[in-house]
Amino acid sequence: MKRISTLLNMILGLLFLTASASAQMYNITDLGTLGGTISVAYGINASGQVVGWSYTGVNDPQAGEITHAFRTGPNQPINPTTDDLGTLGGYYSWAYGINDSGQVVGGSYLSEPLCCTEHAFRTGPNRALNPGTDDLGTLGGFNSVAYGINNSGQVVGGSDNGINTCPSPHGAFPAALAFRTAPNSAINPFTDSLGLLDGCWSTALGINGLGQVVGKALTLNGLHGFRTAANRPINASSDLGLSAATYTEADSINDFGQVAGYWYSNDNTYHAFRTASNLAINPLTDDLGVVAQAIWPAQPSPVAAINNYGQVVGGAPAFVGGAGTITSLDNVIPADSGWKLIMAYGINDAGQIVGMGAHGQASGYGVGRAYLLTPIYRAFVQLPIKSDGSSVFPVKRGAVPVKFRLSQNGSPTCTLLPATIAISKTAPTGLLAVNNTVYAKKSNTGINFRMDSSACQYVYNVSSSALGPGTYRVDIIVEGIMIGHAVFAIM
Repeated sequence: MKRISTLLNMILGLLFLTASASAQMYNITDLGTLGGTISVAYGINASGQVVGWSYTGVNDPQAGEITHAFRTGPNQPINPTTDDLGTLGGYYSWAYGINDSGQVVGGSYLSEPLCCTEHAFRTGPNRALNPGTDDLGTLGGFNSVAYGINNSGQVVGGSDNGINTCPSPHGAFPAALAFRTAPNSAINPFTDSLGLLDGCWSTALGINGLGQVVGKALTLNGLHGFRTAANRPINASSDLGLSAATYTEADSINDFGQVAGYWYSNDNTYHAFRTASNLAINPLTDDLGVVAQAIWPAQPSPVAAINNYGQVVGGAPAFVGGAGTITSLDNVIPADSGWKLIMAYGINDAGQIVGMGAHGQASGYGVGRAYLLTPIYRAFVQLPIKSDGSSVFPVKRGAVPVKFRLSQNGSPTCTLLPATIAISKTAPTGLLAVNNTVYAKKSNTGINFRMDSSACQYVYNVSSSALGPGTYRVDIIVEGIMIGHAVFAIM
């Protein structure tokens, strides 16, 4: 698997053909609550552990129902007995990110009734909050919050710096600055500030395994999304640009350097985007489509998350994109589920999605609940392509057969749905699309890509001489949603 990870770090883009989204593609799990009325899920790791926040059913004497961060067991709903992460001493906490070790990051109030000093936290692996060890501190001010964590334990977020540097009509206020910690360390005010663009405010929202950070920062022209170089501060080249937008936000970054987020255009619409690897926003190629603001509950930003296969989720309403189109998640869950999926906040490499929806009324807008979507269909590559991506073929070979078996709810099936494929080639700057006409084929029409019902397989015979030497990735797509992948090399 490490070899696949290395190869996929070079991915730039995909070819695509899509079918209309109408089939049920996901099972949905109501994650429940910590005992209260509402819950929201923000992140999910490779094991299917989910984090977020939930009302607890206990009231704050001053402010109403208390909110606590949670972390579930793998692919399990919230267990109020074991999943409540507690706080740093106050009544409230919120969890926003989780890594594959089960470390959770977020923010928590420190004490009550002295509201409201909030500090960023990072828990131990699969541990509850420990006020003595998990408080990350600040950049010198009073408040901080953590939004993302990578598998090395580096944490990103935003913090006051304790210096009045941001002017406003009501006077100067302490500047908030993006930060990135060292692995498994607290915030160091002398080394961890990521700095600014040409304004006085920034915050970091996501980090990848290389230490690249994304977020948003004030500029002379408004708020702009940024992406840093690996373990480097913000500089002029970090600005993702887009002069036609009045606001851009970079919410998530994968290990390829692809960024997902949104822009607010001067035509008063929100557009979700996914950039190419380590490039600025290109509205001609990166626009995933128009998304709306959620009306209820109050979720003003159509935030987006991205996984290592370029799949993007966001809202509102909740969507999945990345295979050439945006698909409304309401259209690919059971029609009689009673859910209206308002926001999608997180996606892992297995394609599992978490977020917040309304449940309990057939007309939608029922009780707000965290949900988990699990793909019904998975396609698994077959020999001669090896699952670890180490298959190498001589260029003189006439054809490389790329074969996939389909599973439905974890069991093999011979009922093969119409599918499409996309094939891309690595290059020094990323992964390049390969001849859209020749190499993007529908399984029910193309002779090169076909459904072999007798062998219960999708089969694509790639011409190695036509492709030439290089490393390639093939994605298989059903109903506009990527369900499987293969990586191989031709030498």
